[in-house]
Amino acid sequence: MILTRRPTRTPEVTGARPPTEATPRPGANTTRQANPEAEETAAPTTPIPELPPRDGALIALQMESRVGVLLDDFPEEMRDRVAEALLERPESYWTGLAYRQARLTRRRLNFRNFVYRDKGSLPLPPEALWAFRLDPAGPERQTIEGHDLVLVGYTFSSTILTDVESPAAAEPALGAVGGRWNEPFILPLDPDLILQRTGNACLNESGFPPNSFDSENAWMFYDHTCQASSGGVGGCHRTRLANESCLEALAAWVGVSETELVFERLAWDEDLAGQVRLGEITQAAAPDIEVVADELANYRITYRYFTAESCALVEQCVAGSGWRRLLQFDATIHNTGVEPLHIGPVRSEDPAHNLFQYNVCHDHFHFSNYGDFLLTGEVESLASKQAFCVESTGRLSNNEYTPLTHPYTCLNQGVQAGWVDEYIAGMDCQWIDITEVDIPAGGADLALDFTFNPDEFLCEGSPVLDEAGNQVWEPSGLETEDGAPIERPQCDFVAGWDANNTASQELFVPPAGSFVTEPCTEGQLGPLRNCGFTEQPAADEDALSCTPGQEVQLSCSVAEDAAPQVLRLCEYSHLLGVGLACTLLDSLANVVVGPEQPVAVTFTCPLPRDVEEEGGRYALYSAPVFDEDQPEPITCVAQQP
Repeated sequence: MILTRRPTRTPEVTGARPPTEATPRPGANTTRQANPEAEETAAPTTPIPELPPRDGALIALQMESRVGVLLDDFPEEMRDRVAEALLERPESYWTGLAYRQARLTRRRLNFRNFVYRDKGSLPLPPEALWAFRLDPAGPERQTIEGHDLVLVGYTFSSTILTDVESPAAAEPALGAVGGRWNEPFILPLDPDLILQRTGNACLNESGFPPNSFDSENAWMFYDHTCQASSGGVGGCHRTRLANESCLEALAAWVGVSETELVFERLAWDEDLAGQVRLGEITQAAAPDIEVVADELANYRITYRYFTAESCALVEQCVAGSGWRRLLQFDATIHNTGVEPLHIGPVRSEDPAHNLFQYNVCHDHFHFSNYGDFLLTGEVESLASKQAFCVESTGRLSNNEYTPLTHPYTCLNQGVQAGWVDEYIAGMDCQWIDITEVDIPAGGADLALDFTFNPDEFLCEGSPVLDEAGNQVWEPSGLETEDGAPIERPQCDFVAGWDANNTASQELFVPPAGSFVTEPCTEGQLGPLRNCGFTEQPAADEDALSCTPGQEVQLSCSVAEDAAPQVLRLCEYSHLLGVGLACTLLDSLANVVVGPEQPVAVTFTCPLPRDVEEEGGRYALYSAPVFDEDQPEPITCVAQQP
């Protein structure tokens, strides 16, 4: 099975979990750690030659904003109780919200060279160096432009450490000590549930294939400048056009914080540089790629339906049409050398080497032989070969050897020193199809292995050149789908180049369900969230059956002393024999059921999808509206239309 990537991409970097400490961690040439205590158990690294001296530059950044929880989604009769409970939550809860709002700035900063002419990217420092200071007055309930919220003010700060030339290349105003630049942002007051509340109005898909965003990775696409009519390959909206501009949607459904990130060039301070210097360096004169093992642990399971004409099926991202169960995961590589991993321009026609292959369906090029994934455990093995666009998408190191800018795009590929190429769970084809895997009733522990550059197509060393200075190529022994031979560039690999090219993570896969039936991990609240649901069992075989295409009316209720529950109705797969734990946007209906009186639920009975998926059946899922309440059973009785 082949998993594919898109060629032109201007997206964002992945989201690491919020740092457990707000104070920057000192230490030079250290690996990325969100928790300082983890440093004690870090794996030993191979000694490297002494690094050549390089002058450094420091840039302080700061943003003042306010962030909170939108109460509009909660039934009015319970908002006071929810607000009082939120006001009692610890600082860590509000810091998590501030973190999730601050990360919405990253796409625009990382790909700032596409925003301004003659300016470069201006990426944030690694998240381990992010610091948040909450307003000492604490959170309070406020009404902002008609929206009911519990809000707290905060200050976000950090420090960039880079080479001395980078500040001016990124932003001319930062070329001299004392220079300042204010980067404006308009952010949602509540940073969660962006897709559920505003649709795709704020999502910039430029460079992605269609269907690459979902509710869990929507933050990565956030761009407050998106307009409703901005479509096409270079526009915000590739999957579908939006109904509103981002600013219109935020004003209507969430409320906004108008703020700015203030960057200031500092005088050199060796002590401060020592406190913020991050990034293990493993090669002093060459690129060296490390697979970031921790990112593989960010995974989720979902169901998706594919037609016979689907691009994912055409590109062999799934093993068949129909409903498929997918294991989605992050995959990240980090250049821990001091030189870029350079690939060069994409050649639309490359009959001599066939290194890049164009896919008409997704309208992008594939880079051949990027890496292997292997899923193994108590079930049969599943192997997959990836074809990637190799591009610098985020700056994971923070040191004098990691520039702020780079020349790489999906049309001129490579990974800058200290940067990463990251692919986030939820993007099209960023998954392994596990539909045919027989997961036992108790679930299965599986190992996800990622090996980068297994066929030596990427030069982690020095390219071999002929007398005229041209790249020398050699047969790889591999062929394209059409049978044409694929050549690879010759390379003098450095010693130990592949020592960090493989990583593995243990994953647990339940026998059914999706991320919707998993616990919420980022504090998501309210009836629109896509986590924390439980399937409601049917009273008998026919209880959840209906006539395809006909209107169904249910009367649903909870016990008199029960807290309000959210009821979600999803499709059912006859072939897989399970309810399809669905997201809000894929649901047949999504309603709040309270103790006051029964709630009428009306929806259309699912139509047949194909000859094997005959429709006529649905599944029920429920969750407490507020996470501090207990789950309660919901009783639904069919009514005559």
